[in-house]
Amino acid sequence: MLTWIRRPGWRIAMTVAVALVIGGVLSLVFWGMLLPEDPDALPAAESGRLFLLFAVDVLAGLTALGLLALALLPLDDGGPRPHPMTALVPGLIVVAASAVSTLASPAALIVVGSFAARRPRFWFPVAAGLCFAAGWFYTFVVDPSTEVLRFWEFAAIMAAVLGITGLIGWGRRSRRSLIRSLRQEAVSARREREAHAEQARAAERTRIAREMHDGLAHQLSLISLHAGALEYRRDLDAETIRRTSDVIQQTARSASQELRSVLTVLREQDAGTTPQPTLAAIGELVSAARSAGTPVELTDDDGLAGASAHQPSDVTIRALYRIVQECLTNARKHAPGQPVRLTLAGGPAHGIRVLAGNGVAAAPAGGADPGFGLIGLRERVELLGGRLRVDCSGDRFTVDAELPWLK
Repeated sequence: MLTWIRRPGWRIAMTVAVALVIGGVLSLVFWGMLLPEDPDALPAAESGRLFLLFAVDVLAGLTALGLLALALLPLDDGGPRPHPMTALVPGLIVVAASAVSTLASPAALIVVGSFAARRPRFWFPVAAGLCFAAGWFYTFVVDPSTEVLRFWEFAAIMAAVLGITGLIGWGRRSRRSLIRSLRQEAVSARREREAHAEQARAAERTRIAREMHDGLAHQLSLISLHAGALEYRRDLDAETIRRTSDVIQQTARSASQELRSVLTVLREQDAGTTPQPTLAAIGELVSAARSAGTPVELTDDDGLAGASAHQPSDVTIRALYRIVQECLTNARKHAPGQPVRLTLAGGPAHGIRVLAGNGVAAAPAGGADPGFGLIGLRERVELLGGRLRVDCSGDRFTVDAELPWLK
């Protein structure tokens, strides 16, 4: 709603304005009750005394209202923190001014509440005691003719007013502490989430590098083998030499692609080698998921989940395998028993598209992780130049990935 009201400067200005209005009304009521109906009937000495009291009341009140702005300087708005005395001393002066001014009384109570809300706890009794003394001084010393209360009645009223003011201030302190704590928790949770996401991306990059280790080593060994054959076999005919050169060229191109992929990831540590997935392993993944109780409907018109006449690059096969694996794992963890529809399509001309969808369970399975696997999956796909989209709308969770063929 009016966001400018939330700015510290505007809040202080509005508080001073409210104190001025309330103090002005109290002052008018007080002086209206004090002055007689016929001012000319007053003795000159009494008229002079009342005029002096009125002048002091107005001057002290206006001074207190001016100092109230300093007393309310923000201490925790995120900007440069003022010196504690910059707001503390004006606040005490405002409270002291209420000893000679009814106009300053609302400002004094605002300062007492501010001390309860923002200052160390020992300052509230100091401000409250000073305010009590100022009220007593005005009521029983400055103008004894207005003495209509006995001391115990005055003390009970002041204790009630100061007690309510303190409760309001302590309530604001508790609310401010709660908001600060919630903000810190939100910042901490966001940083933790970002750290987990970064760890997931780093883990996926390390996994990619580990998977590429065997394939790249194998291709380099083939190049070395065929190049050695050309060097030591002097009796080869031209056709054999041409075919061997073609094999070296194709293997070198494939190894170059693998090497570029390795160099784009951040390999934090050396890892052991593992068997490389193949297209046939994707079909095995689906069969294993069905055996574990997940109903999987596979559509693979292009034969990507088995022996295919056209094979994409090893890095594409690994990415395809990981996408299918992650989708089936997520379905089993977050929506157990829900049917999964898996569609594989593509070829050398258009790349590969993977579309996996499953229903959303009524309640998440206990112990399911928050989905950092998808972050690593997106990292892998984007490193290959592909795209991955995740949609969870309504009662359906869908993963749509596009991969380049990279042959």
